[in-house]
Amino acid sequence: MNAIERAFQGAIVCRGYRRTWAFPQEVAELLQRETAGASVLHLFGGRAAFGLRLDGDRATKPHVVGNAFFPPFRCESFDTVVCDPPYDRASNGLWAQVLVPAACLARRRVWWFSTYSLDARFHGLKIMRWWAVMPSRQGELRYLAEMERTRHPHGG
Repeated sequence: MNAIERAFQGAIVCRGYRRTWAFPQEVAELLQRETAGASVLHLFGGRAAFGLRLDGDRATKPHVVGNAFFPPFRCESFDTVVCDPPYDRASNGLWAQVLVPAACLARRRVWWFSTYSLDARFHGLKIMRWWAVMPSRQGELRYLAEMERTRHPHGG
């Protein structure tokens, strides 16, 4: 059994989710439970109900308006960084690159919620657990992954 198979936790089926700038309730509850007591930064923060939200879209009323690829914070500023990039299938590989600054900013964990799956190791991150998430009957399957920061993304 490889690292991805060992890390798989099962499926999360969301009930009553409508596309918004917020997490499905089941995902939000899991994230809040798992990050309780930690300092949390949301890259692409949207309307997340907890933590510090950074987003380039002023309409979502984030705490910080900014670019997730070049966030205005020092390395290791947060215990946990949550990445919930836009769901544009054509640019999913591009969105995965935001894990580089996420790995820099996080002291301990990075959470990834996307239609794009990841490798077991990625830029200083190691997958610990992941779930397949079905947001609705018509929605695209998403991946929720918890990753441990093992080193600075540039080898430091």
